[in-house]
Amino acid sequence: MSLPLIPQPRHPSYKFAGLHLRWSFGWLRAQLIYRPYWWFLEALALGPQVDWGERISFMSSVKISGQGKIILGSDTIFDGKPTLFTHSQRAVLRIGNNTFVNGTRFGCALKIVIGRNCILADARVMDTDFHSLSKNRLNPGAMVMTQQVNIDDNVWLGAGSAVLKGVHIAQDSVIAFGAIVTKDVPPGRLFAGNPAKDLGPVE
Repeated sequence: MSLPLIPQPRHPSYKFAGLHLRWSFGWLRAQLIYRPYWWFLEALALGPQVDWGERISFMSSVKISGQGKIILGSDTIFDGKPTLFTHSQRAVLRIGNNTFVNGTRFGCALKIVIGRNCILADARVMDTDFHSLSKNRLNPGAMVMTQQVNIDDNVWLGAGSAVLKGVHIAQDSVIAFGAIVTKDVPPGRLFAGNPAKDLGPVE
């Protein structure tokens, strides 16, 4: 089925001929509702600066918060009501082309970079502890640890997993359901558990 004036989806999940109806309604939602509304929030300094790629589809609602910068790559798809939160003006959250974000919750105080062709399930990705780890954590001046997170191309984050501050997940890796990633993941490896451990290569 084809709708007039709506582009063809180019995400790898929708390579078949014709226009995917749900994708097309998601594209309309992003263009006609979210894009002007988010621009309005940015203009009033009530929301982050959002840079839009091409052919972005919101197949569910998407929440943003904060006054950082959010970069949405071309042909990204959002489903499962994800949250894209920035927690400082210097925060940058970048999501690469062709990435499928399905319910993922981002907490970005410094920088989170997601590569191309990733599949992100209902996971948590955060570059900050949010609260100080010291005994005086209730003191407003207590130091909160923040370190950049990098997730390379073609990474799959399973549902219920969490990627914590300072982690680098190299390309082609898979993070299993419920895994808590606290250390770097080499290319093409399957990690599972809490804390996540290397279970072997991804075939």
